[in-house]
Amino acid sequence: MRESSDYQSSGEFVFSKAYEEVFIRRVHQLLGMGYVTMPSSDFSDAQEEDITGELVRAIDSAIGNANAPTWTDLFSIHEEPRIHAPNRKGKRRRRLDIRIDSSEIRPRSRLSFEAKRLGPNHGVSKYLGTDGLQCFLEGRYARDDSTGGMLGYVQEGTCKEWAQKIDTSITKESKKLYVTKTGSWRSIRITGKVPFTYRSDHNRPKVGRPIEIYHTLLCFN
Repeated sequence: MRESSDYQSSGEFVFSKAYEEVFIRRVHQLLGMGYVTMPSSDFSDAQEEDITGELVRAIDSAIGNANAPTWTDLFSIHEEPRIHAPNRKGKRRRRLDIRIDSSEIRPRSRLSFEAKRLGPNHGVSKYLGTDGLQCFLEGRYARDDSTGGMLGYVQEGTCKEWAQKIDTSITKESKKLYVTKTGSWRSIRITGKVPFTYRSDHNRPKVGRPIEIYHTLLCFN
């Protein structure tokens, strides 16, 4: 996964930040590699779990393809991995929707994703709510990580329209969502295969450190 152009600065902090940027890009490239193989209209009224399952299958297939880039050998994808916590054992453990790991360094890099449908009866309030974005803000997901990911499965309207709706809600509820002073919603360019990718930065009072959230909207209509 290393690219020489990403590691020209000295110092442990700079190296770590450069590595993280490459890791985030690679993860989204994997999302794109899986997503482009899924006929969007086939999932226009599918349940969240069905879309997630097919997306995971498609990404895993891309990783295992003999013609895949060599850097994909470092990655693995996990559907509904259990979250270990002192107060939750066995079946009571929470489950993420998706987690993508890299084995290049130790401790292993990972990006946890929560997925939500965006369409009829599945609006922004659910995307940002208790079972959505707030899973990260409260430390239930990615408690020990500095980054997390949200996937929006757009089943009605356009990704641009939903991006504007989410932006408006995050701005309106910035205090409730602990948005940092410089971390408001903004578009970021990672890979053309998933062009509707955004980022917001949030404090986490219950955790004691902030988190960067990467939002990726995927069209399924």
